[in-house]
Amino acid sequence: MNRYSILSLSAFICFCFLFFVMKSGVSLKGFGTVYILLLFIVPLVGVYTGYKTKHRILKWGFVCIHLITLCMMSYLLLLAYGISES
Repeated sequence: MNRYSILSLSAFICFCFLFFVMKSGVSLKGFGTVYILLLFIVPLVGVYTGYKTKHRILKWGFVCIHLITLCMMSYLLLLAYGISES
């Protein structure tokens, strides 16, 4: 594994940690907006670093995993703010 695959894996682990903290209902006081932005930025960083990986299977595996997490967060945000009222 090269450094990009390690960075992509650490971005995925960081996203999982942030997601479980969000799901547990921990009060973030004034950092809610920053927290939601982090939940979008971390998968984007993971896609970028996953795409830079040299191994072909790892590259597309990391890219797919991070794109799925990005779509999941987009859908949850739409459920929270937009779709539920229409």
